[in-house]
Amino acid sequence: MNSRIQKVLRYAVSLGLMALFLYWAFWDIDAATVWAAMRQASPTWLGIIVLTTLVTIVLRAWRWLVLMRPFTTSVTVWEASQALALCYGANFFLPRSGEALRVIGLKWRHSISMGSTAATVVVERIIDLVWLVMFVGISVLLLRAPLELAFPWLGPWMGPGILAALAACVALLSLLTMVSIYRDRALDVLRRILRPLPPRISGAVVDTLSTFAHGLEALHTPSAYVEILVSSLLLNAGYILLIYEGFVAFGFHTDYSLGAPEALVIMAISSLGIVAPVPGGTGPYHFLFSQSLLLLFSVPAAAALACATTVHALANLLYITLSGPALLLLRRHRHRE
Repeated sequence: MNSRIQKVLRYAVSLGLMALFLYWAFWDIDAATVWAAMRQASPTWLGIIVLTTLVTIVLRAWRWLVLMRPFTTSVTVWEASQALALCYGANFFLPRSGEALRVIGLKWRHSISMGSTAATVVVERIIDLVWLVMFVGISVLLLRAPLELAFPWLGPWMGPGILAALAACVALLSLLTMVSIYRDRALDVLRRILRPLPPRISGAVVDTLSTFAHGLEALHTPSAYVEILVSSLLLNAGYILLIYEGFVAFGFHTDYSLGAPEALVIMAISSLGIVAPVPGGTGPYHFLFSQSLLLLFSVPAAAALACATTVHALANLLYITLSGPALLLLRRHRHRE
């Protein structure tokens, strides 16, 4: 099948999933009631949500710089934050496109190896997955029975399933660390495996993986572990804080006694929607966020959906707003060369 047709089909499926989940989220709910609930939100707390979102971008940029440090020290937090804003903005329109765009952006700015930078993106996503599995596990410990009733499809992931997923993530990180530490040996094994292939093909594969392995060197730097752990803790605390600020903006902290533990549960479950291959998590995020508030904490459907829509919209509007200037700065830098 033609690659262009495949891309069109993938995008069509992505849009279809988004539409399906939005339909499920808004089904049998009066849009006017949702809008009325959104208008009741505190403007002050909505502004705080935007500021917190900005902080999470900077925290993720810091962690990314730690991963890139073994092969470059020229990238600043400001430049990494711009690349991330560009990434998030692009992901809203074309899922997963932003990851490639931020790698290309740093290549244009600093002539950094794309293979090494891509390796740091892979490690970052695995770290995110480890934290997500941990938070889902904590949510299960806090609300196992209500979660089983609200989301029966989560059943296989509870208990042994979560442990298996966490073990798989840790094993993959460990494998990448070993490849980085014993890069030369690993490449020798790879060369022997690829020996039957033409030299040009095998050489290209080995060179690519060698560059990729170079981007993993932060995984065997002891000081980097501390920075990665601290930045990840602060980053995920920021994501939980965003949900709690949404509660406060809509008065859920007083009306339904929703606090930090409830914010952690909503963050974990709604993050499963962000993982879905749809533009900006739109649809799955709204469905999981609002249904969790409704089924787990008895928040009325319209108010729950208003909160989910507002938190999601603020973040993505910010990303899109920042991605425009970031793209212009990148183009200006490109034209100067």
